[in-house]
Amino acid sequence: MSARLPRSRPKPVDCLEFTFPEDLASLSFLRSSHHMPAKYAFQFAFNGTPFCGWQKQSGVGPKANEKPSIEEMLTEAVAKVCGEKVTIVSSGRTDAGVHSCGQIAHFSLSSRHESDEHFIDALNHRLPETIQVLQIGRVPDSFRAQKAARKQYSYYFQQGPANLPHLRNFTMWNRRTLDAAAMDEAVRHLIGRHDFVPFCGAGAKVNSTVRELTEACATQESIPLPGFSHFPAQSLIRVRLIGTGFLKHMVRSIAGTLKEIGEGRRSPEDMRIILESGDRQAVGPTAPARGLWLDQVWYDDGNPFADQPDKAPD
Repeated sequence: MSARLPRSRPKPVDCLEFTFPEDLASLSFLRSSHHMPAKYAFQFAFNGTPFCGWQKQSGVGPKANEKPSIEEMLTEAVAKVCGEKVTIVSSGRTDAGVHSCGQIAHFSLSSRHESDEHFIDALNHRLPETIQVLQIGRVPDSFRAQKAARKQYSYYFQQGPANLPHLRNFTMWNRRTLDAAAMDEAVRHLIGRHDFVPFCGAGAKVNSTVRELTEACATQESIPLPGFSHFPAQSLIRVRLIGTGFLKHMVRSIAGTLKEIGEGRRSPEDMRIILESGDRQAVGPTAPARGLWLDQVWYDDGNPFADQPDKAPD
């Protein structure tokens, strides 16, 4: 009888469970073997407090380089995960201290990645806790994040006897009670297509200061914090604006003027008078950046993520 050959053991199959290895080569399972170029869009949230804004402003002022930019943090994270340097283009630049849960940006890679879920996990592991990717997906090469049809911004006033520590960096605190109804009446004067030059910050480089607001309102809202019991003296006033485009400091200038109206120092009709005057000096103080949020971005040719509306609101 011939000798029996030893039974060969099957080779173990590598598990695709992601464990965030330090070796970039071990992230290769995210990449396609076809090495097809691809463009990606992603939605991300950020706490703008520790950043100088979206873009690094080198050489501007003595403290210009003390804080990192959101753009460079994202660019470094993509480079670490994908092994290639990319250019990230966002729907727009945000100032230092501004926050968002709905910013959208795009970048292109020389090779396609197969797993969006693992891609998100890998990027978020490389990003600071103050920036996190929420969604990511492939988009047509024609997609341009900067070509947004509409954007929604909200400015939050916190009103009450004390500035809640949980909201200190995310709202503008006002000890006095604001008149939300008067603020709502005032901001509705801005709906439509107007020259918003009174609300444009100094140094803005634009061809035109004409913009269109399709929605504008001010509402009083409860504070949605875990463990926060209902306390009528403490609440939020949200100023919500949807428009086709916004000028430098436009929302913050509107918010500062609305604060004076809410305090009774101005009438709601003053907002219309300021808009028609074109006088920057008639506008209230620019509200601090910490109360400003970019909520959502829409595109005419459909949004890159299936669980968002395909079209901008009419």
